[in-house]
Amino acid sequence: MKEYKDDRGEHDLERQIEQLQLKVKTYQEIMKDTKALKFKMKMLESEIIKKDNLIEGMKKIIDDLSIKI
Repeated sequence: MKEYKDDRGEHDLERQIEQLQLKVKTYQEIMKDTKALKFKMKMLESEIIKKDNLIEGMKKIIDDLSIKI
C-alpha cells in the first residue's frame, strides 16, 4: 500500500479502494496457502491409508502363517 504524506481522510475513496485491494490480495494469498495445505493433507491421508492397508495385509499373512505352524 502506498504511504501518503498528505492528510487524506479515512473517507477518501481512493484510499478506501487501495485498502480494499490490499485486503483482497491478502485473502487471495491465504486462499492459495489453504488450498496447498488441503492438497498436502489429502496426499498424507492417502499415504496413511496405503500404509494401514499394507499393515492389515501383513497381519493377515502373519495370522495365516501362525495357523499353519
